[in-house]
Amino acid sequence: MSATYWLGNLAAWSAQVVALVAAGAGAVWIFRLRAPRVRLAFWQALLAVCLLLPAVEPRRRAAGSEIGISMGAATPVAPQRGQANLPPWREALLMVLASGCAARAVWLAVGFGKLRRWRRDARAFAPLPARLDELRAAIAPAAAVRLSASVSGPVTFGLWRPVVVLPGGFGDLPADIQEAIVCHELLHVRRRDWIVTVVEQAIRAVLWFHPAVWWVIGQIQLTREQTVDGAVVAMTGNREQYLNALLAMAGDRPGLDLAPAALFLRRRHLKDRVALLLKETSMSKRKLISFCATSCGVFIAAGWLALHTFPLQAAPAPQEQEAGKLLLHSVASKYPEAARAKHIEGPVVLEVHIDAAGRVSDAKVISGAEELRSAALEAILQWHYSPQAMTLPAVTQVTMNFKLPAGGEGESRAAMALPPDWHGTLKSIRIDGLTPAARGELLSRLPAHEGDAMNADGMATLEQVVRAFDEHLKLSLSPDEPHTLRIYLGAAGGGAPTRIRIGGNVQQAKMLVKVPPVYPPDAKAQGIQGVVRLQAILGKDGKVEHLELTSGDALLAAAAMEAVRQWQYQPTLLNGNAVEVATEIDVNFTLTP
Repeated sequence: MSATYWLGNLAAWSAQVVALVAAGAGAVWIFRLRAPRVRLAFWQALLAVCLLLPAVEPRRRAAGSEIGISMGAATPVAPQRGQANLPPWREALLMVLASGCAARAVWLAVGFGKLRRWRRDARAFAPLPARLDELRAAIAPAAAVRLSASVSGPVTFGLWRPVVVLPGGFGDLPADIQEAIVCHELLHVRRRDWIVTVVEQAIRAVLWFHPAVWWVIGQIQLTREQTVDGAVVAMTGNREQYLNALLAMAGDRPGLDLAPAALFLRRRHLKDRVALLLKETSMSKRKLISFCATSCGVFIAAGWLALHTFPLQAAPAPQEQEAGKLLLHSVASKYPEAARAKHIEGPVVLEVHIDAAGRVSDAKVISGAEELRSAALEAILQWHYSPQAMTLPAVTQVTMNFKLPAGGEGESRAAMALPPDWHGTLKSIRIDGLTPAARGELLSRLPAHEGDAMNADGMATLEQVVRAFDEHLKLSLSPDEPHTLRIYLGAAGGGAPTRIRIGGNVQQAKMLVKVPPVYPPDAKAQGIQGVVRLQAILGKDGKVEHLELTSGDALLAAAAMEAVRQWQYQPTLLNGNAVEVATEIDVNFTLTP
């Protein structure tokens, strides 16, 4: 999957999260939700929904797809994509995102190292005052209580060996303040809040660039501390004592939030925690039900709007059809005499560009013997894929296996030409040169069947249907009565083709004279630049005989066509005879600073 796919989906998901967080914050504000336990559950559920959203929402199917086929084995192969040529701003954005994740990962690693040093260097708080020892036995008997001069405030961490690290001067605080602080930290141990804190920090490290995620995690941390504050007041029965403990810790020098641990006090949370402690917070059952019902409705509406406004795109999936279902027809390559003389065999791997009509618009050789490459390119450019079996346009890899041929050329067939008063009966319909799947599809579309009486108009209609199915097909009718109708590839005719299609990359290598276009003054004044794409017919002598504009700005097209008409290519030979060439030419206009 390409970087463009990831960046696009990341931007869409980020917008979805902003919409959901805004809806959640609005619901909390409307209901004046103050109960910390309910707020904590609400913010945690909101964060979980945001993180799980990409895993549960349906993806919009991407327009493009890749197909990999090994024509030699006639079985699908794993698709391969070359490196995407990303614009500079996308490359820079990818580097910034990756660098930010790496920096946050280093930040976390340093934080864990700091926790390890605190545990190692801290000394045991002994003897532990009797009241504090009773609290530890009642709340979290497995927790160790230690003192360290390295911490500015109480810190609690550890899952299997939890430890409460207190500042070195903690023993000098009044007994009631010590009791309130230790009770708070031990409740964190009992609730196993440290592991939740680590998960939150990991989420922050990955999504460091998303302000809505940071804000939600900040709300979770605040409401978690407010929940524990309420539990401490309920356990000690002394609200004033706990407020004094908060203010006492607020007077200490602030420390950097580096360690992934539950800190007793973050200065940015002090005002909200004190304000909530000074109020009686209760929520009736009726109000709680109303809040939950309304929040669900708001989330559903906001989620629906976000998903439809910023949908995620599905990854381009390989199309696993059999080769026979993908191809309408393939032209067998002719073994080069130079390769035959040297007994050269083996695979030639080509990258093939298929247009919206299923025709091969361009191709280039990725690997293979030099003596076999031209023959592979000449053949592949005459292939035609089924638009019904594929998502087009597309890029695919084809492996063409060359083996020394055994057998002659196909029989010659005459073109169909009927007088206006012709009529007859179809004895049989034969289709040669198509795969079984394509043959069945064509038969189902034909307006005539075996045994039908036909006239010249009916045969003309039938020929139009065949040509609409594949422009390379021809028809012939046997002279006997009843008649046999044959449908076959034009390449199988008795005469050699007078015009072949060659990709732009291949034809460019044969250029002899290239006249650069003159930049139109009007386009230059307006800052217009870009690519002008032309369909060209090259004569047997290599000169440009016909040009047709495919795409490009009108101000640039005239200058491009005037220059290209003066270009000269080497004559293209097929079996030693010069042929006309249909190709695609791109003229790039770029303003220099």
